[in-house]
Amino acid sequence: MKYLELRNKVINWKKHKGCVGIERSPLINPGFPGTFNLSFTEDFWLKEYGRYVDFDHDFIFSTVQSCIRPQDIPLTNTKDSWKYLGVFEMSDLNGVLTLAKRPDFSALQKKQIKELIEFLIKLGFTAKQIHPSYNIGGSVKKITKGRYTFNFQIPEDEVSKEAFLELDIPKENFIRNSTRDTLLSLHVHRPTPWGYRNEINVNIGTHDKPLLLDIATIEYTLWKPIFKGDDALSSNIIGLEDSNDGFSIVAIGIERLNMAINKLKRIQDVDYIKPVYDKWKEIVSEENVLAIESLRALHRLYSDIHSYKLVPGWHQKKKIKHIIQNIPKNLSLDNIKKLLLAHSKTQPWHKNLEDGINVTIKRIEDYRFGKK
Repeated sequence: MKYLELRNKVINWKKHKGCVGIERSPLINPGFPGTFNLSFTEDFWLKEYGRYVDFDHDFIFSTVQSCIRPQDIPLTNTKDSWKYLGVFEMSDLNGVLTLAKRPDFSALQKKQIKELIEFLIKLGFTAKQIHPSYNIGGSVKKITKGRYTFNFQIPEDEVSKEAFLELDIPKENFIRNSTRDTLLSLHVHRPTPWGYRNEINVNIGTHDKPLLLDIATIEYTLWKPIFKGDDALSSNIIGLEDSNDGFSIVAIGIERLNMAINKLKRIQDVDYIKPVYDKWKEIVSEENVLAIESLRALHRLYSDIHSYKLVPGWHQKKKIKHIIQNIPKNLSLDNIKKLLLAHSKTQPWHKNLEDGINVTIKRIEDYRFGKK
């Protein structure tokens, strides 16, 4: 299945009532002042509510969001490079649900999980291939490894566990977890809701030699932080209380899912990405995944900077510089342009890529000539 076909299947999957389609956030936005876009909600919540907690009206939307995780880029130079990209896309399956009134999460999450499993089955996966994680509970201090030390006991995520069992996911496939991988325990520069997270893996290996690939995430929030004093700082969180509102999402990593569907050995062979690798081999011969993924990330970043008229902050400039350092200095600007042209032609859904070629090259050139 072509990437665009899968992308459209996700976009056109049935949505929750009241869901509206909206344009993605740029990779640099106020939700992530120190890095690049990492997830779905932050920028949209700030625009809609001006905050991340205490929602006063429903906001249900759908989008395909571009993401860059700076910590993933060095991993493209390791034995795990087969599953990491410099920039990738995530989509909700049936809408990002932000609700002013706390829902019955037992019913809602079972519906959310059922929707995802139904979608995966329609794509050709079996229940035996699906390996979900869930939080088994424990103290906040233990789960967050001392990041937060206040006294609060997280209950086991029984809702998710029961939902997977009801859908015939084998119990032996369950990944019991007691870390922040399955507990949303964030403070994104302001009060942020806490809740549960399930990582949905599919086995792309064999029964005897399983190879699990994380292709989707299910999240829902139950609590909000209590602070000591007037300053809503991470260090001032002293407890959690039940939220009056609620949030729920089923999010899919589209490139990883496409890789699994097509039984590819590595994510770099997804059809819209592969032409850049082919062009690199034509120009350089010896492949360099770290350099190619860094170039792809820079191209996407500077295309957004140009088209949205963005000004990167100090921390973002520092991270960009680290990415530029991965581009070999003996790779000529002419050859970089050939690579970026190849990158632009494969993504008609990102119409600003061609206009971002020259600004990307200019930034690399400035760095090489000492304008750090």
